[in-house]
Amino acid sequence: MGKITNVWYDVRSYWERPRKNEYVSYKEVFNFCVGGMGIKTLGSLLSYMTLASTCLLFGSVYGLSPRHFIILTIITNVISIVKTPFISMLVDNTRTKIGKFRPYVLWAGIPTVIGIVGMAYIPLDAPIVVKVVVVGILINLVTIAQPLYNNAYMGVSQIITPNSYERTKILSISEFLANLGPSLVQLLLPSLAGLFLGQDCMTNILTYRIFFPIFAVVGFLMGLLVMINTRERTLVQEKEREEKLPFFKGLKEISRSRYFWIVSISKFFDGFKGGIGVLLAWVCTYQLGNSAAMGIVQTIVSVGFTPGIILAPILMKKMGTKYAAFFAHALNCAAALLMLFTFKNGFVFFVIALFFYNFASGPQYIMQTSILSDGLDYHQDKYGTRLEGFAQNFLLMITTIGTILSTVTFSMIYEHFGLVEDEVTGLTDYSVLTDAAVREPIITWVVIVAMIAGGLSALPYIFCNLKASDMVAIRERLEYKKFCGREECQGLSDEEIKVLYAAHLEEVAREHEAEKQKVEAQKREAEENRLAAVKEKEDFKATLELKREIMQSQNATKKQINAEIKQLKDMRKKELQAEAKKKRKEFLEEYKAFRQRRKAFIENDVRERKARGEKGFLRILAKEKFEDLLIAENAAEAEAQSRETTA
Repeated sequence: MGKITNVWYDVRSYWERPRKNEYVSYKEVFNFCVGGMGIKTLGSLLSYMTLASTCLLFGSVYGLSPRHFIILTIITNVISIVKTPFISMLVDNTRTKIGKFRPYVLWAGIPTVIGIVGMAYIPLDAPIVVKVVVVGILINLVTIAQPLYNNAYMGVSQIITPNSYERTKILSISEFLANLGPSLVQLLLPSLAGLFLGQDCMTNILTYRIFFPIFAVVGFLMGLLVMINTRERTLVQEKEREEKLPFFKGLKEISRSRYFWIVSISKFFDGFKGGIGVLLAWVCTYQLGNSAAMGIVQTIVSVGFTPGIILAPILMKKMGTKYAAFFAHALNCAAALLMLFTFKNGFVFFVIALFFYNFASGPQYIMQTSILSDGLDYHQDKYGTRLEGFAQNFLLMITTIGTILSTVTFSMIYEHFGLVEDEVTGLTDYSVLTDAAVREPIITWVVIVAMIAGGLSALPYIFCNLKASDMVAIRERLEYKKFCGREECQGLSDEEIKVLYAAHLEEVAREHEAEKQKVEAQKREAEENRLAAVKEKEDFKATLELKREIMQSQNATKKQINAEIKQLKDMRKKELQAEAKKKRKEFLEEYKAFRQRRKAFIENDVRERKARGEKGFLRILAKEKFEDLLIAENAAEAEAQSRETTA
């Protein structure tokens, strides 16, 4: 109970302020995770509207054929490639009061919701050409908006803190919690639809028209927390922040980023690897004959992601990022091989193999993000430019090319084994998949392709060579460059700046030492309190035994003895409750005072900004200013403690 209480006090103490020598409070981590849950919830709806024959909405409901999907995929991804340079320049040259990424949570989120909801309302009796055109228009709207929406969240994750360890920790927590959103969608959407619309719900248009708007709007509103209650922090000079990055310079810079290419080449095969996961819809609908079961089965196999996500930081620490990434991607190949030799033995074997496939995929995003983020730090240190926007969007362009090739490859497999459109109506009858002679060869070849892709996606990580010690040195240099951008360093010589920086490092070291000593003192105090509590408990037991012996010597009855003992226990219990209540009251009063101070500061700052004629994001900026004040106070307190220790 004591540990739970300590955790509660710890969370409450650092809920709205970061720990010393850290950057992110518990509240910001919470908002980042919940907002990520909403963003990923909105993105997860796209799994029900992929440009592939395995998509039940476009295939089984609207009747689009594999060839329609090839045409749509090529057009959509060509548009995606063309728009990528413009999106890259847009993001890298975005300069708003709240940063370069967070505004897109709003600006790109709205068209994403419109596109997703709109795709559920295409008339079923419309000609096939009309369906294809409308799907093409809406899917392109989403293709432009949703990656920008998701990249805004990814961008914030990379610069939410300049501390590499803290960033990895936040990524691990956020990936685990944020993926609960898609997991709930996968469970609830088919399950609720099955409850109201029956076993064939996933081939019923009402499922999409009822539930898409609900999940889309809820996800969007949750995602706004990332824009409102998180911050962008990065190790760049103020001068660098103001400079615009021309497209061709950005292209040149990204072309010589080794770690961008390592991650990009690996992610090129994502479309081929993803072919296994989308087979689940067909297996449930046409092998089991129960599309409503897809919710439960998807939830089961999606659980496989969780242990992989949790293990990611451990694997990276034990094996190193290079070997951990190689290992995780190679496991995809092994899981696909397992599926290849077992899926014909029954549905259960397919689910087990898919579970292990997802387990291998779980840590990959964290590892790729960490490698790319370290690579961007390395690039900034070496060349002086920061390339998050270019990296994300060119990475998207490369994976888009992989998506086109994988769609064409899988569509050719589908048609080769009998999934073809009617020559008269142009519609495709997906019920042929109930025939194992058609379904099983398709699954076999899809798995073979995914297995090869898993092996190829692992190979680039062999060429990673950044070590933890390298990153420490790189970030030290970036810290120095950041320090050089301070106002007090302007006009000074290199030697004078070095002297100032050495004094700065000594001050930071004193702060760290003071914080370390404070932590040690807190540990000693906690241990002393624990021992005192144990002794007090033992003393009380001894008092009870002594009381019992005295009353027995006075020939008191057993009932009298028990009554007296109970009275003593009740008195002690009331005393402990009173002490706990007093402690809780003091803590809540302190916390209430902090909240009132924070509220007054924000209101006053907003009022001053309005008086100066400022507009837009005023409360967000005021909150950030208050957080900076807290960090400054923490530093001052640490310095004061350091001086006391020295004295």
